[in-house]
Amino acid sequence: MAKRKIKVGFVGLGLMGAPMAANVQKAGFPLRVWNRTADKAGPLVAGGAARGATASDAARGADVVLVMVADDTALDNVLFGDGGLSRGLKRGAVLVNCSTTSPAISYRAATALRSISVRYLEAAVMRSVQAAREGKLQMLIGGSRDDFLKAEPVLKTLASDIHHIGDVGRASTLKLACGLLKAAMIQAFAEYFVMGRKTGIPLETMMDVLKVGPLDSQLFRYAEQTVVNPGARPSFYLKHMLKDVNLAMDLARQLDLPLPLTSEVRQMLVAAKNLNRGDEDFAAVLDLMAGWAGVAMRG
Repeated sequence: MAKRKIKVGFVGLGLMGAPMAANVQKAGFPLRVWNRTADKAGPLVAGGAARGATASDAARGADVVLVMVADDTALDNVLFGDGGLSRGLKRGAVLVNCSTTSPAISYRAATALRSISVRYLEAAVMRSVQAAREGKLQMLIGGSRDDFLKAEPVLKTLASDIHHIGDVGRASTLKLACGLLKAAMIQAFAEYFVMGRKTGIPLETMMDVLKVGPLDSQLFRYAEQTVVNPGARPSFYLKHMLKDVNLAMDLARQLDLPLPLTSEVRQMLVAAKNLNRGDEDFAAVLDLMAGWAGVAMRG
């Protein structure tokens, strides 16, 4: 489809969804949006987007509809609940799920939408809120290549790196695998900093060593910013990381797959969340570890 002809709907304007929708709008696609909290649509509407009264209204006339919501329950509600997308999607439209959700709900959604001649595509996203603002997300695609090609002009406004993983279910599975790796690495970073600080090594020295060595990574650079600016607005909530790890553990049980390290990392996330730190970032795990060790991270 030529860009000027693709009409886009966008549902879910949270931490990641809002900048993603803004990039779709900047690229010149006709855009209709909806969010459960209506005020979040304000900046997009001010920029020329149409505001849907319901999710189904946001899908009205759209060729491609993107969804960015918190979890399986939210996706099910926004697709099939009262005023859900399934009531407004036209025949031949492509529904693109950018959320981190289970393979199981992708299979169910794809089957249900196929019955009304709507195509379903997984487009799980990775990287930070800043990457979302810059249109430089990484995106994992699950679904048919034909459906991907229909949505690709829109997806290219969101992501600089797009990987077609395979059929529906493959992208969500790989996203969960990436999520458990991220959680384990963040736990390892916390233990690294705590051990060094316990022996009096300055935080800055520990960071400098990582930056120029073989252990440097984009994830460390993200973690570094959280350590340096512990009061900054989170770019990824701990409660969402725990949700993703829980999804990975659920899938592992279905596959009879042992994940011993992920099981231990999950306990740390649960402990931090139970201390009312779920709306914080990496610093919550770091502070928990530091408290147990009797370590001052700064000073």
